[in-house]
Amino acid sequence: MTNSPTPDRSKTNLGNSSGNSSQTNFSAVTLVVRSIGLAMSAIAGLGVGLAIAFERPDLVWQPSLNFLNYKKQQFTLSSEALFEVDKANIRSESFRLLDEIAAQLPLTKGKRVRITGHTDLNIVGDELTLSYFRANAVKEYLARLRGEQTYYWMVVGYGASRPLTIRTNNDNSKSNRRIEIFVDD
Repeated sequence: MTNSPTPDRSKTNLGNSSGNSSQTNFSAVTLVVRSIGLAMSAIAGLGVGLAIAFERPDLVWQPSLNFLNYKKQQFTLSSEALFEVDKANIRSESFRLLDEIAAQLPLTKGKRVRITGHTDLNIVGDELTLSYFRANAVKEYLARLRGEQTYYWMVVGYGASRPLTIRTNNDNSKSNRRIEIFVDD
């Protein structure tokens, strides 16, 4: 008996790879079936959750967003009540309205008072500049009444970039022309 080397089985099995291929196809089919099953159960769970939310909304968790509501006071004034058309000078008859706003500002020093000006697209000239000059005119008047150093004053002119209404008829354009005053902590 002589020791002869054992034949290499990988060389003799080269032509027959059908067993390995069927195993790969089976695992791919299994993966697809399991994925479909998982997707169907997720859709069913979502459907059950929505049904519960519609039937019993008191059972659904509602996050508290009180920490996002940092605005303590907000005033919205019509630009038509304060200014002439396409001008940034405050009308003399509007001083009383601004006096009432100044009286409602808090007495605590260090608060941030943000005054924003808004216009619509129906103005002559640059709407950003006009909205800034209008907001600044309101700031100057309120600062004269309450003191320049009492608050941290911030003036922003948004122009027509933040409309309340998108329709362009005259009534909606009036609501877009406004001055907003926010008193923040």
